[in-house]
This record gives sequence, structure tokens and C-alpha cells, in this order.
Amino acid sequence: MDIPKTYDPKQAEERHYAKWEAGGCFAPEINRDAAAPVYSIVIPPPNVTGSLHMGHALQHTLMDVLTRFKRMSGYRTLWVPGEDHAGISTQIVVERELKKEGTSRHALGREKFLERVWQWRHESGSRIMQQMRREGASVDWSRQRFTMDEGLSRAVRESFVRCYEEGLIYHGEGMINWCPKDQTALSDLEVDKEAQAGKLYYLQYPVKGSDRRVTVATTRPETMLGDTAVAVNPSDERYRDLVGATLELPLTGREIVVVADEFVDPEFGTGAVKVTPAHDPNDYAMGLRHELPLVKVIDQHARMTADAGAEFEGLDRYEAREKVVARFEELGLLEKVSDYEFSISKCGRCRTVVEPLISLQWFCKAELARRPLELIRERHEPRFVPEVPYEKVYRDWLENLHDWTLSRQLWWGHRIPAWYTKDGRTIVARSEEEARERAGTNELTQDTDVLDTWFSSALWPMSTLGWPDETEDLRTFYPTSVLITARDIIFLWVSRMMMTGMHFMGEKAFEDVFITGTVFDKHGQRMSKMKNNGVDPLEMFDRYGVDATRLVLASIETTDTRWNEKQVESYRNFANKIWNAARFCLMNSEGARVGEGFGDDRDAWALHDRWIVSRLNRTARAVGDAIEKYQFHLAVQTLYHFFWDDFCDWYIELTKAEVTAEEESAARAAARSRVVTVLEQALRLLHPFMPFITEELWQMLPGVGEQHLHPAYTGAPVVTIMLAAYPRGQEELIDERAEAEVRAIIELVSRVRNIRSEMNIKPGEAVPLLVGAPNESQRAVFEAGASQIARLVRASNISITENLDAPRAAARAVLAGGAELAVPLEGLIDFAQERERLRKEEEKLTKEAERLQSQLANENFVSRAPAEKVAELRQRLADIGQRTGALRQSMEAFAE
Repeated sequence: MDIPKTYDPKQAEERHYAKWEAGGCFAPEINRDAAAPVYSIVIPPPNVTGSLHMGHALQHTLMDVLTRFKRMSGYRTLWVPGEDHAGISTQIVVERELKKEGTSRHALGREKFLERVWQWRHESGSRIMQQMRREGASVDWSRQRFTMDEGLSRAVRESFVRCYEEGLIYHGEGMINWCPKDQTALSDLEVDKEAQAGKLYYLQYPVKGSDRRVTVATTRPETMLGDTAVAVNPSDERYRDLVGATLELPLTGREIVVVADEFVDPEFGTGAVKVTPAHDPNDYAMGLRHELPLVKVIDQHARMTADAGAEFEGLDRYEAREKVVARFEELGLLEKVSDYEFSISKCGRCRTVVEPLISLQWFCKAELARRPLELIRERHEPRFVPEVPYEKVYRDWLENLHDWTLSRQLWWGHRIPAWYTKDGRTIVARSEEEARERAGTNELTQDTDVLDTWFSSALWPMSTLGWPDETEDLRTFYPTSVLITARDIIFLWVSRMMMTGMHFMGEKAFEDVFITGTVFDKHGQRMSKMKNNGVDPLEMFDRYGVDATRLVLASIETTDTRWNEKQVESYRNFANKIWNAARFCLMNSEGARVGEGFGDDRDAWALHDRWIVSRLNRTARAVGDAIEKYQFHLAVQTLYHFFWDDFCDWYIELTKAEVTAEEESAARAAARSRVVTVLEQALRLLHPFMPFITEELWQMLPGVGEQHLHPAYTGAPVVTIMLAAYPRGQEELIDERAEAEVRAIIELVSRVRNIRSEMNIKPGEAVPLLVGAPNESQRAVFEAGASQIARLVRASNISITENLDAPRAAARAVLAGGAELAVPLEGLIDFAQERERLRKEEEKLTKEAERLQSQLANENFVSRAPAEKVAELRQRLADIGQRTGALRQSMEAFAE
């Protein structure tokens, strides 16, 4: 068979993916078994504005591994792809384009602007969906969804109306996070808290009718213009006599009252805090408790209002801050200013400092979290992987949930299905037609706001399957099997999907939640566009192939890790190893057929055949168990060592003489069939992780056809490895004795090879080998495998006895089970020359050890160098110690 010397990943990737997609292999309908178990995943929908990054590639790889594994295991699998309309992000992108054209969304008007956004979506959006094909993602493209599709938009309107009618959604004034730049409300989860060095200002408020003053400490002196109280802790003896007293609020001409509230921390500042209910969420809550008035002194543009006073009206909030502080100093009411570090709230998107404002908005009550909270408390569902710390993180958030601000002051998104009549009534309906019927009039004005993007995302596991209609997909695939996502959207998305799932479906949205680790750059920094330190997965695909990149990503699992391109290169080498091993098998496959060659009588099998079948089944069992438990790193390592070590390094070598025999015979054909049969099973095991190279090689195997597909795919239009049955490992084929016996042979061969290397014996020079094995059964194993051992170590002759009898000038090694071996060196090497070589090598190693010891003794170096560098040096020092010891032993053997 003519097989290229090198593997061309890109050519294979394009060809096989196109074949799989065209053949409908990704759709659940490919499974013909009516009783097949079901497995479903919905993709965390990437933003329509986005392009593939390492976080996506990591999640998509793990989802694809699970989907391919389950598909090969006979499950009816569905992996739903799609995108999120990304309200504010998309609007910003299109507005930037309009700005380049010298216009704006306001100049276009809402309707024309939305037409322009849809045009952009069709022309420039969805790039990431094409990029997913490069990853090998086996998603069902026929079910691709977009959160602004009509079906999903209908689901959004339905859920809003139902929740409104049940009293879970309401329209009213409340404290919100407001972004002065993006001019929209933000939920708490769209706000980032950042530590910042600032100032703490101590302001004095005179007590009315007294010379006494109360000092309050604040980081935002400009908000004092909206104070309506000062609060103290009721247990604070310093202020007990002032509770109920009236204070004169400087700069305003207003009077405020002193109230007692348990919320106040007596240890903060002076123990007395200013209360600005219109501009601080905690103060707002306190204001409700004490029925304090609201004075709004900062507007939606972060400028001071008329209620701040004529002296401050129109000033930017920071300009007002400076002026307030200056005026307090003039009045002798600024006690002091001290340095202070505190958290500041910023818009998660544009990084503008958020302004807490009282605003008329739409809210969803925290009551929606009640059933998910009961489920996680009582049944620990969904199951988080890893459980610690994420189950507690999720539970704690549900326990402390606030009402969710739903409305956003944007144009792109799901418009709130609420209409207003001229007489002030609010009509919430599924359509304008329904609203007119309910209102009894055609004169309606729809709310101009849109819903938070996460409101539609919260419905994703249901809406993508057809909810609110009771579709076959919804009945079959909900709840989904697992959600694979990042920890930073446990609150934004995971919890909300659980809320809507429990509320509308009466079931959790998914069985398991697997939280991935984060991929950092090589310096341990988070990848970001701003830092320009991102690693493009597509570049890795082009450079090393998709399969190699997937192996690195799968190995990350739940652990935060620094991206290491050398690991990708290492797995590219593994892919080459697979190709070369398969190439050897295929070039020696005349007369071979997959599935033949072993025979029914296992007792008649050669030791190395019993061994590889045992190792194959043990590996299959271990890999299957690891994938089921989401232990992807363990699965990758198990597969790597089986293919590289067991199959390539040992089985092919042990069977090579039979496979490459020049004379055609039944024995040669059987040996060749056994090798390609093991290779075929190994390729199946590797396929979920390395879909492309496994498909490329599997299609070349002699005798592979429809008969090798899983029974669920009988009659499938495409014969492909992705529809073959995944090997699960048969207990009866695991042979402990065969594994132990071949392990003994491998150890013996490895020790002799080490001696040849250490003694610099020429590769082509045959050596005598002496083996002493007191254990009779071990001796029998060595005797039975003598011809193979001789070939593998290039021995001129082998002597296997009960006790080792070797000359002094021999290199020795002790084996497990009490056996020993020796390679007599007389005539193989020049002893004097070897002594000199060993002496020089020892001298070189000693100098290197001294240099390393000096470095590691330097406390300044150890404290400043990266931890991995220090560990690397210590390991190198330990290795030198071992090598030096071995060199000295060798020199003793060559002593005159």
C-alpha cells in the first residue's frame, strides 16, 4: 500500500469534516436504534461579534470529546450550536462603523439602525461558527440557533409575559447600576469590582442648636449634596444621645436626621455614616427601612442635577467632588483627608465608573431562585465538577440574590413586550396585536428598552429545543446532560438557566456542570485583546494540526494553566508517531484483515499477543471510565502511553519478525491481521480526542467497512470511524500473568539498552548477554522469549541460568523478582579510553553541580526566580547526583 511518508493535517481536516457534515453524521437522526439512550449538550453561545479564542477552543474540545465518545457508545447524541446576539457589544460594533461613515444610530433612527445591525450580522457576524468547523466540532448544524431568531424571540416574549402575570417581573423604581458612557442599566453581574487607591474624606455636619458636630467619612464627598440622614449603630455609646437629632447639611440649606441602624459598622471611619438613598445601594435599603426621602443629585450623564444646588448644577461628578471638598475646607468643616484603598465599580465592558441611580426599570424578583436553591441544598443538583468550590459558590449566590434589573437602554436586542396607553396603563403581551386586544385601543406606545442579553440566554437549553412548544426535541433532549463552561459565568448564566428550567419545565436544565480551568499566557497573565497576549487557536491548528492542539486543550481539564506551545509540539510529534506506526503496519498489510488473526483459543496465542490484547482492554476500560468521570487529562495520558509505549515501542517490535517475514504464509497474514486489528481498536480509542488523523488512517485499514460500525448506525450513509463502536474493555481479556511476564522482558531489554548507551557500545555491535534468574517461572519466561530478546538488544548470544556468573569487567543490572543480568565488556570497549572518558564526564558534571549549588544557595535568586525555574534546577542537581554515582560505579569496574 502506498502511504505518504508524512501526515498532512490540513488536507485531512478539510476533507473529513466536509464528509461528516454532508453525511449527516452529527445529527441524532443518524442513530437508528429506537431504544438508544440520549445524550445532549447545548453550546455556551459565543457572541456574534466574537472570534475563536482559547477559552472557546478549550470548552469546544471537551464538549466534542464527550459527544464523540457517547455517539460511538451508541447514544443518540445532540450537540446544539448557536450564537448570542450580544446586545451592547454588537450595538457598539455597528455604531463604530456608522461613526466612520460620518453618521450615527440616532441619525438613522431605530428601524434603519436595526436593519443595519442585521445586515452586519449576515455579512460579518457568525465568523466563529465557521471557525468551529476547523476545531472538528461535531455539532448538529441543522439545529444551529441565534438568540434573535424568531423561535427564540417568541420564547423570550412568552417567558416575560408568564413571569409578569405571575408577579415575578415588575416595572418600578429601584436602585440600578448605570453606565454613563453606554447609557444603559447594568445588572450586578455586569459590573466589575476593582481595588483602587483613593481618599477618605472626613466631613463635619453641625448639630442643630448646638456647637457639636458629627463627623462622617466618605469616599464620595459629592454625594453629600443628596444626603437625607446620618446613621449610627444603635449599640454605639458615642452617638446614642444623638439618635433622632437634627443636623444642618452644609452647602444645601437642608436639615437631616440621625437614625440608628444595625447595618452601620462602628469600626468604619468615625462610626457615623452619611446616608444618600438615591446614590448608594446600601443607603437605598436603609432609606426604605427609615422612610427617608430621595434626593437625586447626579443624572444619567454623571453630572450634577438642579437638586444639587445652583452652585454645582451641570458639573461633572469629579469636578463637583473637588468643589465640595474645597467649600468644606473654606467653612472649616473638612476635618481631614486620608489615603484609603477601596473597591470601585466599573462597567464590565467599557470600564467606565458605574453610577448607582434610582431609575424606573423592569425587574425580575429573586424569588425565581427558590426552587434551584432547594435543589442544590437538598439533592446537590446539578452536580458540579469539581464540586469544591463551585457548588458552594453557586449556592451562596442563590442565597443572597437581589432582584435582577432586566431592562437595557439599547436598540439591539429583544424589545420589552410592554405597551403603554395614553391614560397611563401598562399592557404586557406576546404581540402588539394581543396588546391592542387587551388594552381595547390601537393607540399604544411600546417600551423603548430591550431586555438584558442574559434573559434570552437563560432560556437557551429550552428555547433551542423548541420551547414554548412541546416539540419532539424538547421531550427527547431536555434536560441536557452536561454544561461545560467557565467559572466566571456561574452567576450570569448557569444559575439563570437553572431558574428558568425549574420554573417553566419543572426540571433542572442539565445533570452536570463541568467548570473548565483558565488558559493564561506563558507568563501567567490572563489573555486579553488589551494586553495583546492572546494565543490564536487557529494559528496553533495551522502550525501543529487540530488533533495535537486538542490533546493539549483536553489535558487542561479544570486546572488553570499557562499556555505552553512546546506541549502542542510534543503532541504533534505524537501524531507523527501514530502516522509512522500505522504506515509501517499498512505497508506490511498484504494478506491482512481487521478482526482476523487471533483465533478463538486464547491459550494458543503468543505471549506478546495475549499481552497487547490485555493492555488494549485495560486501556479501553481506563479511558472509558476517565471520560465518564470528566478526567480528560488521565484519559489523554493513558492513551498516549498505550499507543507510544505499549503498541509502538514494544508490540510492533516484538511482532516485527513475523510481520515483515519475506515469505508469504498463513502465519505472516495472521500476524499482520493481529497488528492492524489492535491498531484499529487503538484508533477508535483515540478518535474522540484526535478525530482527523484517526479517520484518515482508519479508512486505509484493510477490511474496514460497515460491519465495523456500532449496530445503532447500521445503514448509515457514511462509513466512518466516528460511528464505530467505542471499545469499552472486556474483563475476561485482561491477562495479569501475560502483563507481568512481558513486563519482565521489557525491563530486561530496557536495562541492556541502557547499558549499551551508557557504555557507548556501537549500535551495530552485538554483545554477549548473561542472565541469572533464581525464580524458575521467570527463567522460563526469559528462555521462551530469548530469540526476541536477542533481536531487541542485539545480543550475540544469551546465557540464561539460575545464578549469574559474570566477569568483573561487566556492566550489571538488577531486575525485579531477584533476577540479574550482565554484559561482559572485554573486547567491546577500550578500558583505558573508557576510564578517561568517564573521568572527564564526572569532572564536567561536578562543575555543573557546583554551579547549580551556588545558584540555589543564593536566597536572592531563589526568591526572585520563577518557581518552575527553581524546581527545574533542583531536579537537574538531583539527576547529576544519580549520574555521578553511576559513573563512579562504572569506573570501579574498569579499575586496573
